[in-house]
Amino acid sequence: MFRDIGARTYSGKQVSRRDSLSFPAVFYCVSLIADSVASLPIDTFVAGKETNRRMNNPPWLVIPNPYMTRYDFWHRVMISLLMDGNAFIATIRDSGGSVTYLYPLDPRAVVIEPTPNGQEVRFLYNGERYDRSEILWIPAFTEPGHPRGLSPLELARQAVGLGLTAEEYGARFFGQGSAMTGIIQHPGNPSKDQALMLRDMFRKQHSGIKNSHSLGILTGGATWQSITVTPEQSQFLETRRFQKSEIALIYRVPANQVDPTVTSSWGSGVEEQNKWFIDQTLSPWLIRIEQAISTYLLPGNRYIKYNLDARLRAKTNERYQAYAIGIQNGFMNADRVAQLEDWEPIPNDLGKQYYRPANLTPITEETIKPTPPPVPAVPPPVDEQNPDDGEEDDTSNAQDDTSGNGKPGDEQ
Repeated sequence: MFRDIGARTYSGKQVSRRDSLSFPAVFYCVSLIADSVASLPIDTFVAGKETNRRMNNPPWLVIPNPYMTRYDFWHRVMISLLMDGNAFIATIRDSGGSVTYLYPLDPRAVVIEPTPNGQEVRFLYNGERYDRSEILWIPAFTEPGHPRGLSPLELARQAVGLGLTAEEYGARFFGQGSAMTGIIQHPGNPSKDQALMLRDMFRKQHSGIKNSHSLGILTGGATWQSITVTPEQSQFLETRRFQKSEIALIYRVPANQVDPTVTSSWGSGVEEQNKWFIDQTLSPWLIRIEQAISTYLLPGNRYIKYNLDARLRAKTNERYQAYAIGIQNGFMNADRVAQLEDWEPIPNDLGKQYYRPANLTPITEETIKPTPPPVPAVPPPVDEQNPDDGEEDDTSNAQDDTSGNGKPGDEQ
């Protein structure tokens, strides 16, 4: 176990990583991002020359290890990234070099050591050295020349410290009943014991939340002079609200999600705000994990990709309209719709059929490359000058037989 002792801030508050989580804005941002990433499904693909083919996830991506669910595993990985700026995962392999289990490590227990050539890194954990094939390292925000990722909480230590100080002040304000804090003026010259007794009696009667705003009575000519500064005068509420927005900026979370009094400027609908959260907040973290897993744990041209359809899912009517457009234009089929909606596929593989826009006829080899129609038979050419040559010949022969012999009856 490592002692989590934080440095003292200018506000006088000593802030550690565990102390940072006690600030509600920090806890909300960290848990929001970690829960969102851990709940997303992951798909594995094989990159081809023309198209990418989806395949079954490897076993270690479904169940990382015997002691954690997939959600618990990725949630701890994200907590490491969001608090330490680094995530270290022990990769257990079999004799053939294939990954079998994944275990998240405490990032504070891992030391990064650059190799002598400066082109690779090694890791020192529990007194032993490991390479990238044994420990997967996912850094967050890094500086050139500094291999280790920067901790968001350490960079924002002053902002977190001010927020914790303001929160403690508010708790003490109500707990100690400082609404009647002031000076008791005595006209005489009381002794030290008399002054202490007067102070203790007044504190006993008016200190604490139960005695707040109670009626005070002073005797012996003593008077009360209030010097209390109200929370509004000291901008206490404004300070707390501002610190919430500061923490939201650190984690790139919309300020309206941390502070309900802030109005969102990124669209009025929930879907638009959800899309902004995915694009600006989740996507950088998802890409880091996707590239690290695909590069160091998957063989060949395989890669993983988070499925964001669950978070981008629209209303029922809008989803069905989108499915209809996909089916009518031939880039979706009924089985794909059933998969997105967690339905049973159509029996007998009927849902695998794709359709094309023209009258919604099935897409087949013949519709993609239709067979050309047969060429009609060409009739023999006809002489355009004498279209009735045959008939003219018969007539001419008949005329030749009767010419020069007079009438047919004259032969006798």
